[in-house]
Amino acid sequence: MKLLRRKKPLSRGERGVAMLVVLTWLALMISLVSEFTYGTTVDAAQAANARDELRAHYLARSAVNLSRLLIKIQQKFVDPSMNQAKQLLSQFMGPPSGSSASGAGAAAANPLAGISLRVTDYAGPLMGFFSGTKEEVAGLGGLFGINTENIKGLGLKAGDFDAEITAEDGKIDVACGSGVTPDRNRQLMVYRLLMGLMSSRRFDRLFSEADATGNFTTRPDVARAIIDWADADDQMFSPEGASAAEDYKYDARADRYRAHDNSFDSIEELKMVRGVSDGFMEAFGPHLTVYASDQNCLVNLGAISNKNGGDCTPLLMGIIRAAVTDDPTKPPKDPSVLDDSRLYPIASVACDRASAAGFDSLQTITGLMTNPQTAVLPDDPRYKIFQSMPPIRVSDGDLAKVAKVEAPRVYRIVATGSYGRVKKKITAILDTKRVLANPQTLNPAAEKAAGVLQYWREE
Repeated sequence: MKLLRRKKPLSRGERGVAMLVVLTWLALMISLVSEFTYGTTVDAAQAANARDELRAHYLARSAVNLSRLLIKIQQKFVDPSMNQAKQLLSQFMGPPSGSSASGAGAAAANPLAGISLRVTDYAGPLMGFFSGTKEEVAGLGGLFGINTENIKGLGLKAGDFDAEITAEDGKIDVACGSGVTPDRNRQLMVYRLLMGLMSSRRFDRLFSEADATGNFTTRPDVARAIIDWADADDQMFSPEGASAAEDYKYDARADRYRAHDNSFDSIEELKMVRGVSDGFMEAFGPHLTVYASDQNCLVNLGAISNKNGGDCTPLLMGIIRAAVTDDPTKPPKDPSVLDDSRLYPIASVACDRASAAGFDSLQTITGLMTNPQTAVLPDDPRYKIFQSMPPIRVSDGDLAKVAKVEAPRVYRIVATGSYGRVKKKITAILDTKRVLANPQTLNPAAEKAAGVLQYWREE
């Protein structure tokens, strides 16, 4: 019988090598598994972000499309209905006895004369029907007495979108009269409006301190530079008609560039103009545009408002000053318009009126300038102040040279879409009467009817 030999036990050194092999193998496996898990997690997160970004993008586009629908409803149904109601009520009540049928007298005779219903001002709540949860949609429906329980297509299970719609033609169009063939008369109008906007003493600090390049600029310097940036000639604009070469030294800066010498592409381009600082844009940027379409550079006072966090008082003050200053190189006809302590309170009340009810005519504005107490209640402390304050007289004809009152034509849409942690923002400029030059769809008629997009930016 053959006896089995006993294995020789491993030495201490051999046992250490085995342990080292096992630990190395475990460390390698843990590293591989960790790397695989991390890569899978990153890929899944990237896929989820891409999915959420795509959904947020289309939610924002949905907000733009609904905004275009609201604008179309405003123009096709709301505005004609309001005009018809005003005419019928005016015929029924007749002209006021002992007063003119315009201005404050017309407002007293017709309670609807100064009412302007803008569904675009309520874009947020109206879009809540489509972007809110089931409970939010039901709550909104309850406010209007609508049972939304059996209505399909309302609300979202996840994500949301919203939009802010503002009129763009209630601003000073700095691009008016610019381009390859500049129009001097229009440039003079832009210069006149800019000087009126900047003339308030509250803005003196902007023109008494050096900018980032160490240069000082005056109000006329900035106004001329804005106009020269957007015209194609090499002659410096001068309201007096003097002739001099443009020499703004854009190519002498650390980051050299040349003047555009053509129409502005966006309002942000103003920052490249000499004398236009961050302070300038903060003070005047909300009142300037490059997209308004009035051929005579008139500002549409029917589109101004304090809503959406704005303040139209500086703009209205500038327009009043421009109206009474035929020649911007000379003092105005009525020096009282340069007194901020008189003009500001009246303009602020007028802007409150514009935000609450809108303006139906230029006569309403000139009437408020003459009798501002008609815009406040008798128990308002300002009532007695306005009664004792000398009026600011602006003729209808003078105001008509720089402004108009009509339904808005150009709108700015700022739409946002959110899904998960991703948020997309789309800014669009919509011109409802522009000629469609470059159709993007197979149905150009429908695209033109929805309004022509002048600007589109996604963030």
